[in-house]
Amino acid sequence: MQNFQVVDISAWQEKLNWQKLKANNIQGVIIKIGEYAHLDEMFILHVNNAVTYNLPYGIYYYAHASTIDKAIAEANWVDKQIKTYLNGQNPPLGIWYDAEDKSILKNNINVAYMIGNFINQLNELDYNYVGLYSSYNWLTNIIDLNLLADYIPIWSAQYYHENSFKLEYPNRICKIWQYTDHKQIDDMILDCNIYYCLLYTSPSPRDLSTS
Repeated sequence: MQNFQVVDISAWQEKLNWQKLKANNIQGVIIKIGEYAHLDEMFILHVNNAVTYNLPYGIYYYAHASTIDKAIAEANWVDKQIKTYLNGQNPPLGIWYDAEDKSILKNNINVAYMIGNFINQLNELDYNYVGLYSSYNWLTNIIDLNLLADYIPIWSAQYYHENSFKLEYPNRICKIWQYTDHKQIDDMILDCNIYYCLLYTSPSPRDLSTS
């Protein structure tokens, strides 16, 4: 399968035109599930719309954990939401740990330990597609990648340039490249990403508003 484009969305995108997304060759969405153990206000509606418009979706959690125990607690919270709202199913575009907030660094523990434990916890709970989102700067200067297993998929953000991370780390699984935070799609401005060679199954049709 060829590479294709996905957008990542959250409560900031209140009035998405899903028909226009599809008309402009957007082939998937990655939806914020929450942060600080609070469900994103638009999560349920975004998932329902993704299913309605037959767009495969993934989810991401915005991390704040500054200790290993807190990272495991974040993973357990994500697991609880998936069981509550997604019937415990793996989102076809994966579960992503968004590690970019400076609050993670306050205890002077390398963020790789929090990332690894978040991912390991979800893997142990039988989610088979859990990865890391971060900027090129964090991936190359802040996160010690040597502490992370090489099977962990990476979603790298680097705007208006080539995907340097994919070129410089050929032994890492660079699954997604966020190449802009300012993609104009009709009257919408969105983060846009290249998803590399994805194989997925369509999400099952389920109306989450009644959950």
